[in-house]
Amino acid sequence: MSPDSRKIIHELITGKLFPSPTDDRVYDYSFSPVNLTGKLYDPFVDKLWLKNGGKRPVWPGDAPFAVCLTHDVDVISVYDWKSNLRRIKHVLATRTQQNFKQNLILIFEAMENAIRGTLIHENDPFHQFEKWLEVEKEVSAHSTFFFTPENTINTHFSDCWYKYSDNLQFESQKITVGELMQEIDRRGWEIGLHPSWNASTDGDIMKAQKKQVEEVVGHSITSVRQHWLNFDNFKTPAVQVAAGFKYDSSIGFNDNIGFRRGTSYPHHLVDLETNQIFPMFEIPLIVQDGAMFHHRKGLRLNHDMGLKYIQNLANQVRETSGVFTLLWHPNTINQPHYWKAYKSSLKLLHDMGAWFGSVKEIGEWWHRENDIDLTEYFKQ
Repeated sequence: MSPDSRKIIHELITGKLFPSPTDDRVYDYSFSPVNLTGKLYDPFVDKLWLKNGGKRPVWPGDAPFAVCLTHDVDVISVYDWKSNLRRIKHVLATRTQQNFKQNLILIFEAMENAIRGTLIHENDPFHQFEKWLEVEKEVSAHSTFFFTPENTINTHFSDCWYKYSDNLQFESQKITVGELMQEIDRRGWEIGLHPSWNASTDGDIMKAQKKQVEEVVGHSITSVRQHWLNFDNFKTPAVQVAAGFKYDSSIGFNDNIGFRRGTSYPHHLVDLETNQIFPMFEIPLIVQDGAMFHHRKGLRLNHDMGLKYIQNLANQVRETSGVFTLLWHPNTINQPHYWKAYKSSLKLLHDMGAWFGSVKEIGEWWHRENDIDLTEYFKQ
């Protein structure tokens, strides 16, 4: 491999070739150099590693590849009046006057939901967290649930608004969000942090938000995914490392699916200013539910076509013994095609022989058993 080719791949897998997010925009697949080459659905870096004699990754039980299951918990309830009141305050505090019409729609939607929950006492469609645990248990899987902080400073319009003291139904019992986090953790699933927008470039904010989650679960946490995938390649890795995280899974797309950096392999994050390799792994995000199914953005697929895409990408990952990372938001459970597609995906991937793990489980296994470091290998 020529030095020029090695340099280009190193800049790709470290994120140097991607533009940094702005205050209101995360640059997606249309700005991706991988997309421009037509290799968005091809883990060509992994294939190049193997072609050049690199070690093939191994997985528990000699599984041909791994699947990392994740959930971003952006919303807890539809009808809770406290949550909807917070939503209204949030809109008024963070939305600009240029969005006046959209602001009114959001405010009236929140008011309607609060009234329906208070007066009609409808069952909240989002209170079905036990179902995610049940279907994952069927394939002997644990996933990672990324919860947002309940207190934020320097609030951004994209930030979430639930509190750990908010109530919900779980297995027919009334519990708080904090108790839900504790129960998920107690059963062997992983709790991670889903930081606010401005935490991506502010170490003090990141540390404070990590501490909020740790105080609830009663121990340190190691995994993080940036909200809206707001990841600044020049700043966010250092912020995450300083906060004490070991694993990130933010490198993916909001509006498409595929291999953002040409790889499905976990790899070290890098300080792009000094070229220092951080002691922290990136677990690349390959498929996000909204990027496939949302009716206003992304691919806008139905269930059957979505499953074809998943099978195609999973075949690519299996070919290189990589990691196939999925993101499904728990609040999509009331949308039948989202929920059906998740269950179908688990069955498909299980039948393909995959080993399932949370972000932490995948990261720990990779660090311990797979002596592979693409970041170092392609470094000049």
